[in-house]
Amino acid sequence: MSAPTICYETAMDAALVGLAGTTVGAVTGFAGAWLAQRGQLRMQQEQRNHAEQIRWLDDKKGLYRDLLIALYGWHDSLASIQGDEDDGKLSEFRSTAHKWLVEASLIADDEVRSAMNAVHRALLDVQPAIFDGTPVTDTSPLQPVQDGLTVLEDALRAELAMPGRVVSRRLPAPRRGAQEGAARRE
Repeated sequence: MSAPTICYETAMDAALVGLAGTTVGAVTGFAGAWLAQRGQLRMQQEQRNHAEQIRWLDDKKGLYRDLLIALYGWHDSLASIQGDEDDGKLSEFRSTAHKWLVEASLIADDEVRSAMNAVHRALLDVQPAIFDGTPVTDTSPLQPVQDGLTVLEDALRAELAMPGRVVSRRLPAPRRGAQEGAARRE
């Protein structure tokens, strides 16, 4: 081999090594930029989700507050009628409560909806007794309403304390073997 051939091969090898290094560097740079961009997009998405969750929680708080105010107003109007001190606001509180019950039932979880339905039913059930002047027994006819409102408040607090929970969790059905084992033990 002559000197020009060795020089040509060495130059070719150097050019190929340079080309391979440039290719590896470009691919590495592209991958790094792509990963950094993905990380930024993921972070922005998480920030948007968090902001949406906070906004949603604030909206729920306002709605639940208005619902409780209307339900307590309905209760208090019935109590004033029972005490022969009609405040004249029963119809207003009742219609407002119906409005907030419908709105809240659209976004509330199962436990809250159940508590809302119980309070609503208790209010509707007690009205005839109060309007008819049914004599008061040992307990107030409004006691089931008061108890229902307490349960509703607890359910609302529980839901608002767990803002990440979008839908209520259902317990899985017990396994067949677990039921048989429990039956044998009894």
